[in-house]
Amino acid sequence: MFLERLEISCFRNLTSASLELLSGLNFFHGANGAGKTAILEAAHFLARGRSFRSHQSRTLIAHGAESLTVRGVLWDGLGVHQTIAISKSAGGHTDLRVNGEPERRLSEAARRIPLQVMLPDIGELVFGGPQLRRQWLDWGAFHVKPEYLLSLREYVRALKQRNAGLKQVSSGAQPPAALAPWTEQLLAAAEEITAHRVSYIEALQPVFLATLDRLAPEIRVQVAYRRGWNEEESLHKVLGDLADRELKLGSTQAGPHRADIELRVGPGPHAIKATSELSRGQGKAVASALKIAQAKLLADAEKRGSVFLIDDVGAELDDEHNSRFFGLLQDMECQILATATRTPEGILDHFTAETRNVFHVKRGVVHRSPDG
Repeated sequence: MFLERLEISCFRNLTSASLELLSGLNFFHGANGAGKTAILEAAHFLARGRSFRSHQSRTLIAHGAESLTVRGVLWDGLGVHQTIAISKSAGGHTDLRVNGEPERRLSEAARRIPLQVMLPDIGELVFGGPQLRRQWLDWGAFHVKPEYLLSLREYVRALKQRNAGLKQVSSGAQPPAALAPWTEQLLAAAEEITAHRVSYIEALQPVFLATLDRLAPEIRVQVAYRRGWNEEESLHKVLGDLADRELKLGSTQAGPHRADIELRVGPGPHAIKATSELSRGQGKAVASALKIAQAKLLADAEKRGSVFLIDDVGAELDDEHNSRFFGLLQDMECQILATATRTPEGILDHFTAETRNVFHVKRGVVHRSPDG
């Protein structure tokens, strides 16, 4: 599925915009503050129900308006259309509709629009904390195996309950035996999550290596999944060994919620942590390869294309890597919504006139550019 049309109403400074999009490159250029990034935000809001810039939905609603609405028409390339529409009121109410019918689960929109977001800080996927890499991993596992989300939700629920139970036991409000049911549920969900994640990383590894070789052949990076507890012991045993510490801290100290993706540069056991070896530019190239590889695996395994939102083209990679990057996306037939203050040279050359759109954005108004 890709976005054939995007309709935006009262979203930041975009009072009203109706965009006819192509399945290839859709490029938005204009001055800073013109509303380019708001278009990407609106697409993200449609698919995820939130912005990638702000957790305060009220700030997304245009000044003086009572609500915002984003509507997308999706097309699978074979004649099948679907619609998704989401509205958010100033009072915080969210209304999601899929093909005209009310839908409570935001995951239904996310499932239909596999969305990859690439911002100027994309290097944080390599240099930042484990949570970012877990989110990256969860995206891939969910889109390849949608049932993964059920296991993840069950684990999060059991984790919250177990943490609450630890605090109650620590305070004397509950006996230690009260933790047993939540520990059992957590262990069962942890086993399912770990199996999904390990299987996903095993499938992704060769795709990532091939992608990185095309994007940045000078870099060699190994990817490994660290499950969140001692690899040589069961989670049941580890939690038992940590019982006193967990009661003291009031939280579960081991499990998939502490997992990480380990990135190392170099061969075999002598490989060095990527955070110590890579430059910021190289880190951005590796992070880009991680996201492209996810889209490639999804396309190969499920025959589903991804939508890439790329803000401020040129900030992520240098010109040479940018050219390789867009060449990869074009080869994979991904849909791209990208922004920059000007149309960068060389990128449009990867796309024919039939597979590229260029728009100019000025003060919240979007016009198709003649050179598009």
